[in-house]
Amino acid sequence: MTRSPGNVAGIVLSGATTSEVRAQLTELGERVLREGMLVVIESRRGEEQLLARVDEMRPVHEFYSEGDAWTDARRRGLRLEVLDSLAKRYTVASLTVLGKSSRRGLEEPSRPPVPGDYVRLLGPQELARMLGIERGEPGIVFFGELIGYTGVGVPLDVENITMHVGVFGETGSGKSYGVGYLLETLSRIPLGGDEYAALPALVVDANGDYLDYHRAFSAGQPVGEYGFVKRLVFPLSPARFGPYTEPVTINLDVFSAREIAEFIIAYKSGGVELNELQVAGLERVLKEFEGAYSFTELLIDHLGEVLEELAALSRGRDALIHAQTARAIRSALEKFHHDLVAHYAIVSKKPSLGPGFVDELVNAPGLAVLDFSAEGSPGVPLPVKQLVVAYLLRLLYKVFTDYKIAGKERYMLLVIEEAQNYAPNPRTYPVSWSLARDYLALIATQGRKFGISLLLVSQRPVFVDPVVVSMLNTWIIYRLPVDDVALVSRAAGGLPRELERRLPRLPRGVALIHGQMNVLGFPVLVRTGRRGVGHVMGRTRVVEALKKLYKGRS
Repeated sequence: MTRSPGNVAGIVLSGATTSEVRAQLTELGERVLREGMLVVIESRRGEEQLLARVDEMRPVHEFYSEGDAWTDARRRGLRLEVLDSLAKRYTVASLTVLGKSSRRGLEEPSRPPVPGDYVRLLGPQELARMLGIERGEPGIVFFGELIGYTGVGVPLDVENITMHVGVFGETGSGKSYGVGYLLETLSRIPLGGDEYAALPALVVDANGDYLDYHRAFSAGQPVGEYGFVKRLVFPLSPARFGPYTEPVTINLDVFSAREIAEFIIAYKSGGVELNELQVAGLERVLKEFEGAYSFTELLIDHLGEVLEELAALSRGRDALIHAQTARAIRSALEKFHHDLVAHYAIVSKKPSLGPGFVDELVNAPGLAVLDFSAEGSPGVPLPVKQLVVAYLLRLLYKVFTDYKIAGKERYMLLVIEEAQNYAPNPRTYPVSWSLARDYLALIATQGRKFGISLLLVSQRPVFVDPVVVSMLNTWIIYRLPVDDVALVSRAAGGLPRELERRLPRLPRGVALIHGQMNVLGFPVLVRTGRRGVGHVMGRTRVVEALKKLYKGRS
């Protein structure tokens, strides 16, 4: 009998096909293999190597079979140590064949493995070689580590990020840490030779999860190949005077009269249901001033004239706007002006977020973090944040369309945390009317043609607009609520049953990666790598805080 090599995890059994294989595991395989891991099937003929995934593992024991001779003994709780030591024990694994290694990558297998072929563990650089790629290959970055392996990352093709990405996972699953790790990965993309570049990125940061990068850069620590890391806060934020920090101000002139009217009415009512009479009436008033003032000038400096025109259109027997409707419109205009112009001061004739901001971001290239945390946007309600996001989406779409027309090829990544707040599914998440939803759907369907890549992050994909979700083509899925698993599986084009059932119980920091960016071409489980910049926001110190509290009392 010939001893097998030291990394053999199993032996192929009879009955294998080009798609399914059963193998008996070796002692090494029983110890280290886990469902979802990738392995290599080594042909004894020496002709080919197959890449396979462990889908199921079934331990078998001679004296623990249902209805066997020892059933009554087990029922009475008798111990069977002597018999146990004499029994035949083994584990059978079910493997799915994923492809045959070739110089061009994975191909369809030409023949099934034969009984006795070795199933062995992957070597550190072997996966890339089997796929026909090498470390440092232009446009290929590696994410984390495959479950069960050290130093074997999942190769991602940056070219396919334009097909949009969804990162989903419930609270505490590690998704925000994973998005930060992905940003770091995309901040140093191989270009060939010793050259690297960063993909420009703008992050709508709901809870301050990405401010670590701003702090690190401000302290002099490089963040990949980014030329700058900028923090954007609301004008009332105490952080507005910090280094590499700018206030958020916008210009209303990217919107139509109808869109502005919808927002003003929705902002007053809370957006649950738009009053069409009020929207139409305000739209008519705003159009009366077209050509005389821009919408921004009109609502900053000439509100009195707007109110006078509104009163004139609602006066007399032939009034075009009913008096009661006019009163509601007046109230909405006054609230809009008080909040967005006078109090929050985000509407400006010289906005900080304009075409020049986008040019700087994509040409540096840079990373900008729009800080919607409590410190970055103190007291700012969700409808105002929706307006800012809608403005950014319209601005990006316009600027990138202009790039395309001018023959300039530019790309950037737009990361939106808590995506359900800006593209809500009205059937499952009636958060309020959202001006941003239509623009997100527009970029999801058209943006990739112009170089805008979306990366949407949410705890509950079922809460996100289904049109937007349907346009995502790469999925990074952390632990999910049971109710969301079926939706994600369908949207991702179907997942293997064995992996799908694991989604609700994935450990923290473990994700399933599937879709266009995944060079493997099939879903795999991966553990997020360690970030170069620490994640302060995600860290808790419950015990330490309680210890200090009780020490102070004593």
